[in-house]
Formats: sequence, C-alpha cells, structure tokens
Amino acid sequence: MKRIVLLLALAAGLFLAGRAIVRALASDETKIRRVVERMADGFDRTRMDPILDGLTRDFEDETSGASRQEMREALAYLFFEAVDEHTKHFAYRADVHIGRIAVEGTSAECELDARFFDLRGGGESPAWEIAVTATFARGEDGWRIRRTKHATKTGHQLH
Repeated sequence: MKRIVLLLALAAGLFLAGRAIVRALASDETKIRRVVERMADGFDRTRMDPILDGLTRDFEDETSGASRQEMREALAYLFFEAVDEHTKHFAYRADVHIGRIAVEGTSAECELDARFFDLRGGGESPAWEIAVTATFARGEDGWRIRRTKHATKTGHQLH
C-alpha cells in the first residue's frame, strides 16, 4: 500500500515538474496568447480573477480612459446584471482571435479581434465585435496588459 502511494506521489511530482518546465520554455508569444485566452475564459465563466490577473496594476484603456479598477467595476456589474431570464446563466460569451504579436525586450504589442455573443433566448447572436491593440509589459509575474485601445467593428458595447 505504501509503495502505491509513493508511486502515485512520484508520478504527480513528475507531471507537475514536467508541466512547469514546458511552461517555462514556452516562447513569449505563447505566454502572451495564454494570458489572453485565460482572460477570455474568465469572462465566459464570470470569473474576475483571470481577467484582472491579465492586467497590470496601472492598466489603462486609452479609448475609454478606464483604469483597472473601473474595468473591475464594469465587469462586476455586467456579471451580475446580464443574466438570461430563462436559464439564469450569464448572457454573453467571448471569442478572441489573436493576430499579430510583436515582442521587443520586456514589452510586446498584440493585435486581436474580440467578438461577444448574446446567448439570451436560447440562441447565440453577435452583440459586439472590437479590434484591440494591447501593449504588454513583462514583469516579475510574467506578461500583463499595460494599455489597450479598441475600435468597434460591429454592434454595441455590452450592457
């Protein structure tokens, strides 16, 4: 019995060590993609932490002037208020397509399209599509978005 527990613990340790090595050796572009994908997944699951973890403390959206705190407040409002009357689930889903990523030292620029879909009424209809240019900074905690600017391609801001 002790041998089985020891083997399971060893296997788990090897798995975690291997995963850490793979993540550490990933390119900067891959790490930036992971940040954006975690943020989109956090939005879909109405989880604030993955979104805020992707932003620096001094984040600013140049288009709206919104700070990290203002983004937090807007998301909290949206997560609580945008609910499908019938399913009681969050009314939106995000789909992000990452385009160009240019890394230069400890900064990077990423261009992406973010599409938001309204899920109310059992369907899925386009609600808002934006083109985003995000400036990333690499710090002690990895890549984080420092500044963004966006332009609406179709639809309207979520509410």
